Amino acid sequence: MRIIGVFLFFFLFSSIDADQWAVVTTINYPTNDLKKLVQQKDLHVVVVADRKTPLDWHLPGCVFLSVEQQEKLGYRILDYIPWNHYSRKNIGYLYAIAHGATVIYDTDDDNALIGNSLEYFPVQSKLRACETDGLCVNPYAYFGQPNVWPRGYPLEYILKKVPYNIIEHNIFPLIQQGLVNNDPDVDAIFRLTRGEFINFVENKPPLCLSRGVFCPFNSQNTVFHHKAFWGLLLPITTSFRVCDIWRGYWVQRLLWDIGGGLCFTNATARQERNAHNFLRDFVDENDLYVKSGQLVRFLNVWRSEKYILSERIVELTETLAFKEFWQSEEVVLVKAWIQDLLSVGYVFPEVAE
Repeated sequence: MRIIGVFLFFFLFSSIDADQWAVVTTINYPTNDLKKLVQQKDLHVVVVADRKTPLDWHLPGCVFLSVEQQEKLGYRILDYIPWNHYSRKNIGYLYAIAHGATVIYDTDDDNALIGNSLEYFPVQSKLRACETDGLCVNPYAYFGQPNVWPRGYPLEYILKKVPYNIIEHNIFPLIQQGLVNNDPDVDAIFRLTRGEFINFVENKPPLCLSRGVFCPFNSQNTVFHHKAFWGLLLPITTSFRVCDIWRGYWVQRLLWDIGGGLCFTNATARQERNAHNFLRDFVDENDLYVKSGQLVRFLNVWRSEKYILSERIVELTETLAFKEFWQSEEVVLVKAWIQDLLSVGYVFPEVAE
């Protein structure tokens, strides 16, 4: 019955296959930023509802997956993703992949693209990469804000000024994190103690991270190329303020094994942030403060003898559950995710080593 549901829903929406998709989940009525997003040239938008989303939600120009429509999709992950949770976004990722996506733009309803179209570098590009003996590099400093750090950056590395060389390479920037002006993604410690609006310097060349170098990236202004679609999965057992950061570290380590990398670019969006309770954010971000350093140090030394990427994905997910960075339910979810990807025709890239 589940497979029948997948094919039925695919048939009903087959006319909207497209290369570029943006994925958003929201509990708000359409924001001005979301209205602008659906007007972007050559970009299709899928919006995933939750039970808190208004029942009369409507926005021409996008695919809206209501609660009822999600239940008809037949995806295996539907059995494991909780309601009223940011991970509902995973359903939108699968929907976009099933409908021809070769690029997925991961964003939220309070981010506005600065230009009139989605900009990103090709899957193979000659770009700058930072090479260093350090474990973490803060790209916000490279882009003119040395006293600002991204949410999820290990606190013990914030004051370390890590020297690095910048060398041009032929790079596979499979994931590209665009910076965000005005109210970028920083943690509650920064917001509670500083709180100023921030703009990054313009027209800096992108900065890619070499193997063995980490930096958190989020789900707010990020481009995924097809070969990295397996890494879109948001965990279900962490807090809202942790889930996309833990995903980011998990996927960075696995990117190395397929010869891919993470790239940071100039600010391509501006955020007028939805209202947040900073003290509540601080509590929700606790794992970021006490475990991020542990996580990157472990990932840096982790190795797998599996020859198939999907098997490495499961193995790393199991290991992170064993080490209590997330819970064992993530293993069940990732196995369902892999089966769903295969069901919609996704082909995993080969392991390069």
